[in-house]
Amino acid sequence: MIRLRDENGFTLVELLVASVVTVIVLGGAVALASQIQNGYRRQLEDSAAEQEGRYALDWIGRYVRAADNDPYNAPPSACPVAGTAFDAIQWDPDGDTIDNDIRIQTDANPPDGNIGGIAGACDQANEDVTISLDAANNTIVFLDNNLGGGASTRTDNVIEDLRFVYRDSNHAQPVGMLQSDVVYVETRITIRTRTVDPSTGLAPTRTLSQEVRVRSR
Repeated sequence: MIRLRDENGFTLVELLVASVVTVIVLGGAVALASQIQNGYRRQLEDSAAEQEGRYALDWIGRYVRAADNDPYNAPPSACPVAGTAFDAIQWDPDGDTIDNDIRIQTDANPPDGNIGGIAGACDQANEDVTISLDAANNTIVFLDNNLGGGASTRTDNVIEDLRFVYRDSNHAQPVGMLQSDVVYVETRITIRTRTVDPSTGLAPTRTLSQEVRVRSR
C-alpha cells in the first residue's frame, strides 16, 4: 500500500497576512507612480508657462527697440486722429497710474514721415501700438491704434502681472523724468502655472524680466 504524505496548505491567517502585504506593496507602487506623474505634469506646466513669458518678452522687446525710429522727423500724425503727437515711449497710456501698459510709436513700416499712414487711410501697421495686461483674463493684449478694432490676445492665460520700468541713460529713475528721457525699458512678466503646489495649495508664480535699450536714443 502506498501512503501519501500529508501536505498542509496555507492557513487563513497566512493568506490574510499575504494579502495585506500585497495590498501595501501595490498601494505604495501606485502612490509612487502617481507622485512621479504629477511631478512630471507640474514640470511640463511650469515649462510651458515660462516659455510663454519668454515669448512675450521677446516680441515686446522688439517693439521697444524700434521705438523712436523717426528718420524724417515726422510732424504730428493724422493717425489715428489728426494732430497725434509723436511720443515714442508713452507710459501709462490709460492713465490709471499702474505701469502695466505702454504705447510705442515708430516710423518704420515704411519709414516715410507718416506715423501710421496718411489721413483717411491709417493703414501702416505696427507704427503706433499699445501693449497692456488684461488682468481679468491673465493675458497680454496688443492694440494697433492706427488700424483700429479691438485688442488682440497675444499670450495664453498664464500672465499674473505685467510691469514696465523706465530708466534714463544712466539706468536711473530720477524724480521728474520725462518720457523723452527714457532710454531703457525693463519689462517684468510674472507667470502663473495652471497646476497647484500641494504644499501651499497655490499655483506657483515666477517673474521674468528683460531690459531693452531704445535703439534711437
